[in-house]
Amino acid sequence: MAVVPMQKVKLLVHQSDTDAALAEIQKAGAVQFQETTTEEVELPVMEFVFANLLPRTEHVVNFLKPYQKKNGLLKTLREGTQTELTEAAAAKIMTETEAIESMVSDIEKLQVEFAEKTDSVRTLTERQSLLSKWKNLPFKLSELETKHTVTKLVELDQAVKPENSLANQLATKLSGVSFAFAITDVAPCLVALTLPKSISAVEVTPILDELDAAFVDIAGGVETPEIELTAVSEKLAAAKGELALAHDQAEYFANSHLRNLQIAAEIFGWSKERHVVLQTAASTKRTLLFTGWLNVNKRLQIESAFAEQKIAAVFTDIEPSEDEQPPVDIVNNKWIQPFEMVTRLYGMPGYKDLDPTLFLAGFFFLFFGLSLTDVGYGLALVAASLFILLYCKVSSGMKVLAKLLLYIGIATVLVGMLFGGYLGFDPALLPGWVQAIQMFDPIGDPLPVFYLALGLGVFQVMVGMILKIYSEARNGALVEGVLDQGPWLLMFFIGIAYVAVSTGYVSIISTDILGNLAIVAAVLIVLAGGRHKGSVIQKAISSLAGLYAGVGYFSDILSYSRLLALGLATSALAYAVNLIASMVSGVPYVGFILAAAILIVGHLFTLAINTLGAFVHSARLQFVEFFGKFIAGTGKEFSPLTRKSEYVTVRDD
Repeated sequence: MAVVPMQKVKLLVHQSDTDAALAEIQKAGAVQFQETTTEEVELPVMEFVFANLLPRTEHVVNFLKPYQKKNGLLKTLREGTQTELTEAAAAKIMTETEAIESMVSDIEKLQVEFAEKTDSVRTLTERQSLLSKWKNLPFKLSELETKHTVTKLVELDQAVKPENSLANQLATKLSGVSFAFAITDVAPCLVALTLPKSISAVEVTPILDELDAAFVDIAGGVETPEIELTAVSEKLAAAKGELALAHDQAEYFANSHLRNLQIAAEIFGWSKERHVVLQTAASTKRTLLFTGWLNVNKRLQIESAFAEQKIAAVFTDIEPSEDEQPPVDIVNNKWIQPFEMVTRLYGMPGYKDLDPTLFLAGFFFLFFGLSLTDVGYGLALVAASLFILLYCKVSSGMKVLAKLLLYIGIATVLVGMLFGGYLGFDPALLPGWVQAIQMFDPIGDPLPVFYLALGLGVFQVMVGMILKIYSEARNGALVEGVLDQGPWLLMFFIGIAYVAVSTGYVSIISTDILGNLAIVAAVLIVLAGGRHKGSVIQKAISSLAGLYAGVGYFSDILSYSRLLALGLATSALAYAVNLIASMVSGVPYVGFILAAAILIVGHLFTLAINTLGAFVHSARLQFVEFFGKFIAGTGKEFSPLTRKSEYVTVRDD
């Protein structure tokens, strides 16, 4: 439940053990490497053994993916998308390069054949389409050019009526030319124009441009277009059959070999990542030297693995430079871990800051419930999360998300019972014991909910101040923390006491005394705010600015009123869905069907939109109103050498 301790280290490893050492580090995901700078050694030059095979494997994987048999959603969720292997099985794949390369070569040949057949089908289809237009041409294609004449095929760009055919228009345009010509009408938009060989086609082009017509070239061929069309159609049918066969072969490879190729590509990719790390190292004749940040919690695990496997490698601690900040990672127990997703959306805290996850967990849990406030919607979230956790085989990240969904679903159920939210139905229709649980009516009497939201806002802001004092104390600045936050904490306690006295809940102290204490707190705020400035004027300005911070606190607390707004929106939308459904239920014959459809679609939509709104706004209250009170800045996230698992999950032997 804290920021993970990091130590800058150098790793010295014998060259023969380099890959084994990096493999153990990669397995643990414990070291973020950086460039090694030293004058005494030079960069190593090492060949990546999968430099040729990895990109080829990735290429055929991308080729086969579209041909893989698609499983249904439920089956995919049940079986998962990852294959579980032992460490030994994963290591064995690294030695099966010959079999994998043979498989890749076969698929590459198929891919070339597939491309050729596809291009052939495309070319023949285009020629078939062209010949289909000109199938009524009475000339053989080999006779379009004779000793004295040349016949050009002309096509009009737009459809016309027979009486306004291209033949008639062209005859009119050519009526005044000085050379002989002949026009063969093929279709309303198609003609064959026969000209003397001495006449260049360029002389006719301006006339065709006026008609929006152009020459058409039917390259190749001997017989008439009709006969050529028959031959091309036969070739096209044969080419399509060959393409279908290639398609079937691609499907076979996809369904029998794709998974193995994906696994191999991913494991080869791990090796590539290790090779990339080699480029950051320096070397001597027999050793390699790496520099990086080590997760201290995993150091013993890695060193034990080195000793067990007799890997000649050792870590040495080094001091970072003055302006160098360690990367940041956070770790929490299994109950709090799901809320890390919220923290990581904000970004990592500074290395010397507190990990806010533990402190935001309770607030986020409660605020989400206050924003959704419906038992039915909460149960839907709980059911969805349990379905994922108990029925589906999903990645670890998805499991964490499902756990968070479970938590906030439970929060919604609990708060929904207190607020009487049951899918927009009147709680009076429910059993008496259910009605007895309800404590708030956000629609009929929203003010108590408003006061509750503001009260929670005050509490969270004060917790943020206390955490700031604690954080400063951890970093050796307790006095600074107390002087900065203490006077404002005192002011908040006085304000709470004043409200309690004014409303009659407390009578042991008078409002006059509280007023005098508030003046004392204000004076302390002014004095503490100007303590770091030199001149009197600077102290005065800084002091007044410190007092003006109260406006910011007041604004922060008012932001918590959004909890009331979101809770009201959920209740109002659920009620509106029910109202619309009741209005259409009386339609003869189909009323109950329409009502059921409106209820299902409407409540699903309301659940989705309000769940998103509840998550976003509950997170915003943490990021803006809470984190800013005790987190000084954001750190750079820890990015260790690790196994990126999309298709493979490796378990210990």
